[in-house]
Amino acid sequence: MPTRLILAGTVAAVSVAAAVVVVTQDRTTTVKRITDASPSAPGVAWTVDAADSGLDGARFADPRAGSMYPYVAGSIRIDDHLLTIAAVVDSQGPSTEARLMSIDTASGALEWSVPATDLQSCAEQPIDNQLVCITPSYADDPTLRTFDLTTGESATHGDTSDTFAMTVSDGHVYTTSGNLEDADVTLHRGTVDDLSADWTAPLQAWAGWEDQYADQLAVADGTGHFDVGGGFSTFDPQTGEQIWASDVLDDCFSGGYRTVGDVVVGSRLDCDSYEPVGGIAYSRTGDVLVESANQVPTYLTIDEPTDESVPFVLGAAYDRTTGEKRWSNDKLIVDRPADDYNEASTYGALQSVIGDVGILSGESSMIGLDMITGEELWEAESFSPVGTDGDVMIAVRESDLVAVDLHSGDVVWTAPLENFREGERLSPETMIGGEGGAQILQSGSEIVSLAPLPS
Repeated sequence: MPTRLILAGTVAAVSVAAAVVVVTQDRTTTVKRITDASPSAPGVAWTVDAADSGLDGARFADPRAGSMYPYVAGSIRIDDHLLTIAAVVDSQGPSTEARLMSIDTASGALEWSVPATDLQSCAEQPIDNQLVCITPSYADDPTLRTFDLTTGESATHGDTSDTFAMTVSDGHVYTTSGNLEDADVTLHRGTVDDLSADWTAPLQAWAGWEDQYADQLAVADGTGHFDVGGGFSTFDPQTGEQIWASDVLDDCFSGGYRTVGDVVVGSRLDCDSYEPVGGIAYSRTGDVLVESANQVPTYLTIDEPTDESVPFVLGAAYDRTTGEKRWSNDKLIVDRPADDYNEASTYGALQSVIGDVGILSGESSMIGLDMITGEELWEAESFSPVGTDGDVMIAVRESDLVAVDLHSGDVVWTAPLENFREGERLSPETMIGGEGGAQILQSGSEIVSLAPLPS
């Protein structure tokens, strides 16, 4: 693999105020064949290491979860920019060394790098070519920070000492403020310079300060969400008006997850012991769609159904709009007997929904289901899904990266993980995106771009 980080004699530009480093690089991309990969496998177009940040011992972290506790790899992709954080993990507290990096998705060139300590979270959508992030309310100077996507230069935008969550949608900044532990929450919509420029509204939500909340504010498909503390809170993003909300104690309901169609799935609780007694699903307006005696939760690694015509699963498959039962399959629930090392357990086998196909994880194999009919399509050796590219699932199977056809279960191609980098095994934690046979995979230590080999 040719070395990509070529500093052109000196750093091209340094802004002292923002400490932005803009790097001039060789932007030539050569796709390299992976040794012992199958003929149809893609090759390695480029790689970026966390060490390229210049921080010793750094690992990649998802900007959506901030730079303070960099435990989960991930990136935000905006057009041809891949934005990720390189941070040094501190086992005693928040990271004190972190840099926000912009990588060109075509060539892997490092476009710029800027200090990014104390970021609590960043929004996926930009505003006016700016990435919008927030520092925590307890920081020395709590504020919104923006980063220019072209240059990396940053700017601060006022005091956010009362603000604890933020997101961006359709050119608007949404924030929550107040006292989350006392359920005294106000929702705001505005601009980076005036967070309440459009409106403010009360919002029902409660959580402890130790809970995850900074990146839980979301607006998508005409609905706003702020799901924290085991409860759900849904609002109209145009007005801030509360559509519906749940509370663990008052409603005897513990939230699980949202899925396409803004269906909320969770557990019904005994109102005295708060032990789970069954499952329940709500519509986008808070009406009960389904109640089930099944106490086995289903948590999906990948939840990407084609549209609302594909049913969701709560012990059986149900229509996302009407709650009507569509089909059932005994293999949706697995009873695992006790052995020398584990107690007996029961779990939901549905692992992923991609298009109109569901993937079940069995004892020693994977099963593909037609999500429209419940018909079993195929059974194959076990694998761990990483992401999708059209009708193909990208997954890890033992020592290989594999592409599996979703409708047949056939292996489209394989590539040994130890041969992506000489002397270093790729251990992908996530896939940033896949399209047309090209994928970008990310682990804590590196980002790898795969592309079809020239014919």
